[in-house]
Amino acid sequence: MATSRRSDIINLLVTELKKIDGGTSDFDSSYTFNTNLSNNVERKIRFLDEVNDFPSLYLAAGTEIRDSQNLTTATLDATIRAYVFSDDESQDKMDDLIQDIEHVIYRIGDNSDKGIQEISISNISVDEGLFAPYGLSEIEVTIDYILV
Repeated sequence: MATSRRSDIINLLVTELKKIDGGTSDFDSSYTFNTNLSNNVERKIRFLDEVNDFPSLYLAAGTEIRDSQNLTTATLDATIRAYVFSDDESQDKMDDLIQDIEHVIYRIGDNSDKGIQEISISNISVDEGLFAPYGLSEIEVTIDYILV
């Protein structure tokens, strides 16, 4: 069951992040996405030389830590690797994309059918122009959920 729940949660993240389409947010009508991902969100990790479409996001589940007290709960780490391309300022485009990702992650909220209790961003790292005109960022997400 835990593997299925892990898979469901990562698939939920992929689905919700695909909503970054340059339009008005489904979560908050006062927010307009800065980026249009054109559905370039996948459940796998790719390296820069494997990426053909920009901007794009790739997700992978990481370590699951279980806590068996009153209920069986778990904490799952997930990595979102983001890629952008710009002849001008790739870091500005990356900053915009990170803002959009934060908007989605913090508005997924209580997703009781997946057992999610809390979801948060624990770390954001960016390449700081090292790969210009490409931009690379890794966003670490921590998800607390019920296993049963």
